Amino acid sequence: MGNSIPHTTTVGGSGCRTSSKLGQIGCPIKTDDMAEKSWQVMHMNVMKGITTAQSNEHQRNWTESGWKHAIDKGTYDRQRERLNFEIVKGDKVRPVNKDKSIPERMAENLALRGIKDPNEGLAEPKFRTVVDFILGGSKEQMRQLAFGDQAVVYGSGNNTANASLQRKPEIEEWARDIYRFVADKYGEENIISFIVHCDEKNPHVHCALLPIDQNGKFAFKQIFHGQNRLEFKNYMLALHDELAKVNEKWGLTRGVSVVESGARHRSTEEYRRWLANACVTLEAQLENNSKLLKSLNEELAIAQKKQKSFTTMIDNLKTEKDRLEDELRPLRA
Repeated sequence: MGNSIPHTTTVGGSGCRTSSKLGQIGCPIKTDDMAEKSWQVMHMNVMKGITTAQSNEHQRNWTESGWKHAIDKGTYDRQRERLNFEIVKGDKVRPVNKDKSIPERMAENLALRGIKDPNEGLAEPKFRTVVDFILGGSKEQMRQLAFGDQAVVYGSGNNTANASLQRKPEIEEWARDIYRFVADKYGEENIISFIVHCDEKNPHVHCALLPIDQNGKFAFKQIFHGQNRLEFKNYMLALHDELAKVNEKWGLTRGVSVVESGARHRSTEEYRRWLANACVTLEAQLENNSKLLKSLNEELAIAQKKQKSFTTMIDNLKTEKDRLEDELRPLRA
């Protein structure tokens, strides 16, 4: 069990402007005459697999020390963690299942389909095998879907005032619609987790998707990127448009892209929150990597001792061999 929060590399989103070697995608521009609208949010994080630490954050599968770290550094409310849920095959709503980690779900999914993980056996993963979608919307509208008019204490901690808080059915129905959108577009069999977080400041979805084509091959570039940046940009803009049709009935509007408007970007509160979580991720990864390095150094020290022991043994055997050959030489004369 881990205690860290995942680090993600954002490739594009409609909730905020992000950049990468794949190109730039714009975010909604909120001018004064748009202030009353609620915006959809979509970020797409492309990863070379998913770690147990990242899985633990999605599933809230933390130790006590992990929860303490998350609450100290993040925006998690432990009282509302019970309101998190996931959508599984058949659009069914259930509590978040922590019996298997997301990497274990991924391995099981691939094994059942006879598909090999291209990163398996590599010292360092190099293939893009997981797409992590973060889907949501403006804070006020997402809170309304999740909690209605109930009084809610937001912010990190163990807010006992939220002990009687109930999850509204609207957030489940919205999540089902988003799940069906992803399933219809990319294949339900490629969704390895679809978890809705209601325990942070803004309810949202984390959807871990395998970019596998109809031939059973990992094909991120062919599915998402296209041949160049222009194709990727156009694909993402079209994806935002398609998602907006689903979100329309839930009061979430597709924003105006910086790419389309040429307007100056202004960050949203949601993006600042995700950036803060990314900082927490770096700290947690640094801690985990430091522990791993310490463990590797200990193993290296043991190996070096064994090497020294074997070297001494070989030297002793050579010395003994030379001594015996010296004794044998006169007998051969």
